Amino acid sequence: MRPTVPGTSVAWAERREALVQMPDWQARGRIAVKSAGGGGQGSIRWRQAGSGSRVRLSGPFGVGAYEISWKADSVEIIGKAGEVEIAYAGQNAAERFLMDQLGWSFPAMSLRYWILGVPDPGFESNELFDTDGWLVGIQQGGWSIEYDEFEIRNAIWLPKRIVMRSDDARVRLIIDDWLL
Repeated sequence: MRPTVPGTSVAWAERREALVQMPDWQARGRIAVKSAGGGGQGSIRWRQAGSGSRVRLSGPFGVGAYEISWKADSVEIIGKAGEVEIAYAGQNAAERFLMDQLGWSFPAMSLRYWILGVPDPGFESNELFDTDGWLVGIQQGGWSIEYDEFEIRNAIWLPKRIVMRSDDARVRLIIDDWLL
């Protein structure tokens, strides 16, 4: 859904730069994953602090709740008791963990940007806009990211509905609340 306010426009290049530089934010919502190996749905709470991400998933894939903490070179899965249950270290740790768990590749480090509605600045991308000038998608790293709806928070347009697709999987996010 696009805003219907006459004269509403977004300076996408300036918005992109501001969001890429934003070190701390939180998003809360719902997630659904579908792949050849199965799927699931649940709730998600994402906290970004600098280059570190902390993601709490509840209910997806039929497993209670757990928290994933990752940086560029490490991933920790934290169980209900607050103890580290699984840990990966080294280059591309988050991607290796997700490949082992899901059976398909997912660019975990790019996701922090895609959720905000911007491409990962570390890789080539193609941004797609509709005839009214609104961002409708990003193509990057073998993934197609589609933005169906935006909302304004703290004078910044942020995605509300996101669908990420690759040849192997589909991930849908609905963001219910942003904290910037």
